[in-house]
Amino acid sequence: MKYFLCVFDSIYLGIPSECTERVISVFRTQSSVFETEGQDAFISLPLLFGRADLPAPHGIVLKSRGKERKTTLLAPPLDIDLEIPEEAVFSVPKAFSGKLRFVKGACFIKKDQADRLVFILDPEMLTGEFK
Repeated sequence: MKYFLCVFDSIYLGIPSECTERVISVFRTQSSVFETEGQDAFISLPLLFGRADLPAPHGIVLKSRGKERKTTLLAPPLDIDLEIPEEAVFSVPKAFSGKLRFVKGACFIKKDQADRLVFILDPEMLTGEFK
C-alpha cells in the first residue's frame, strides 16, 4: 500500500494514500487538536502527538463517505510517498495505546542509510473519535 510520510524528527507517520482525496498547502494555526469551520473539520497531527512546536504546512484532505463533513489532517512537512508492503507492517503493542491509539501499525524503512521508524495512522479510528 502507498503512504504519505510526515516527518516527526527521526520518526515518520504514514498516512494511507487510499484514504486521501488530495494534499493541499494550509496556512491555518490551531489551538486545539480538533476544530471545525462551517462544514469542514481540521485535526492537527502535531498537537495530537504532543508536538505543538512542529509546523503543519500540509493539509491532507480525507475521503468522506456520503454526507460526512470534510476532514483535513494538518500535517508536518511531507517527506515522500512510499509503497510499504502489508507484511512489513506490524501491530503496535497495547502498552503504547495511550498516545498511539490512532496508530494501527509500525514498520522500519531505510532512509538516509539508517532505519527509520514509521507509525501507520488509522484515519478511520481518528475521524471516528472526533465526530
